Amino acid sequence: MRRPSSAVMMSHMTTPQNDRRLRRIVATIPIVGLLSLAACGDDDESAQDRYCDAGEQLQTDMAALLDVDVIATGTDGLEAAYSEVEESADELRSSASDAAEDEVDAFVDALDDVGDALAALGGEISADNASGVLSAIAAAGTAAQDVYDTLADCP
Repeated sequence: MRRPSSAVMMSHMTTPQNDRRLRRIVATIPIVGLLSLAACGDDDESAQDRYCDAGEQLQTDMAALLDVDVIATGTDGLEAAYSEVEESADELRSSASDAAEDEVDAFVDALDDVGDALAALGGEISADNASGVLSAIAAAGTAAQDVYDTLADCP
């Protein structure tokens, strides 16, 4: 018996609240795995080192998001790049100190707006919804720069 794909199953949950709730649930699965791996990880790595590493990964993933060739990859390319940034943001948030908490929270909020704009695409790009995605990505880029500024003490 063939099971419906996850895309088919997700098409029944079209409200923004369900989309956001599902993204958060799905996002917590890798975090739980990372936390359990962290228990076995390098105990010598400081909180600052973890934050710096997460910030470096975020910079790499944001650059990839900004470089997506939408013509070649379509919305799938955008969604894949967004997922990578979202994972980096989760790691950054978990390793952020109180000093950077406001900047990281603002970035995560801006990233949520990117997710909402991507969900509004519905797999098809029009002038209106493309404009919304571009505006959300630009705002996330600005918020990311504020996070990068907190990385000044990183090697």
